[in-house]
Amino acid sequence: MLFAHIADTHLGYRQYNLDEREEDFYRSFREAVDRIIDEGCRFVVHSGDLFDEPRPHVKALVVVREELERLREEGIKFYCIAGNHDLLMRSGAVPPHRLYPEMEFLTPKKPARVHGDVLIAGLPYFSKLHSRVLLERLAELEKLAERHRRSVLLLHQGIDRYLGVGYELRMNELPAGFSYYALGHVHKPLLDSYAGGIVAYPGSTEVWRGDEIEVYEKMGKGFYLADTEAKEPEEVEWVKLRSVRRFVKLRVSSEEELEALPEPGDGKPVVRLELQCRTESFQRLYSEVMRRLADRVLYVDVRRLSQEEERRASPAKGLDVYELLGSYLRERSEAERSFAAELLRLLEDGRTEDAVKVAEEFFSRRWGGGR
Repeated sequence: MLFAHIADTHLGYRQYNLDEREEDFYRSFREAVDRIIDEGCRFVVHSGDLFDEPRPHVKALVVVREELERLREEGIKFYCIAGNHDLLMRSGAVPPHRLYPEMEFLTPKKPARVHGDVLIAGLPYFSKLHSRVLLERLAELEKLAERHRRSVLLLHQGIDRYLGVGYELRMNELPAGFSYYALGHVHKPLLDSYAGGIVAYPGSTEVWRGDEIEVYEKMGKGFYLADTEAKEPEEVEWVKLRSVRRFVKLRVSSEEELEALPEPGDGKPVVRLELQCRTESFQRLYSEVMRRLADRVLYVDVRRLSQEEERRASPAKGLDVYELLGSYLRERSEAERSFAAELLRLLEDGRTEDAVKVAEEFFSRRWGGGR
């Protein structure tokens, strides 16, 4: 039975506060639905962050309604869990997925469905601070999977093998017994094996952050197609979306290099531009680059890279702030390192309200409610 695995669509995201970038995320999602229908999939699993925020724009809500209706008309079920961007981190909060009765929305209270003879189980995002509860729920689902020959598990978690210090779950903490582990949260496509099953992150369907560009240039953005009878990662098919806007990463240190600036092609790209020059040369080089790019690109995300920054930077790997944080806090407890990583991720996403809630909960547990 063929199914599609998609994640991290982040619908409603207005990157650079541009209408065009918001529309890009909708267009990628619509194309994914087109391809899912064309491939004859029997069901879809979405592994979290359907929306970019827990109070989505009205247009994002409408787009999901339209695409769910298209899938329903083709008899294709849509199974989904909430990611960290879909959730308000407070008691009693209702995720936007509740608006869609046609969506098979998996929750801690109702974490499983059966599609034909395939168990489909899933849990929403759990922060590292709630790892004990997550592990208890996963143990329950492992017992449930023992009663089914084929099964799919949906999770929106970072795993230590793939995410480093910012992880919420260790690889060996995944429950055994599932045929396919449909994961979300990591924005690059990954395929692996675990306990006789296939582990998969399809990544995001659009370039959500600049640090995704390198992998995007190699693989593009898309989703996975798999058969419920598949047993090896090599049997999973990568579907590359054609409508994703191009991102181009450039480093320019002189006017002579400006001849390499990108042509617009079929659509105006977004350019991540690093100007490697002395302070006194920056304005002249910046003005010339912008003059040349003005009608050729949608947006230029520019920064000055000093000679000293270039000397310090690794040629093979960029600075990983989570790795740096983990190194700095290596003498602290695991709970403190996890709290710091969670707080950093929320603040990076601009989710100040959720960051305050996480901090209050952490210090309440640690010091009995004192501030």
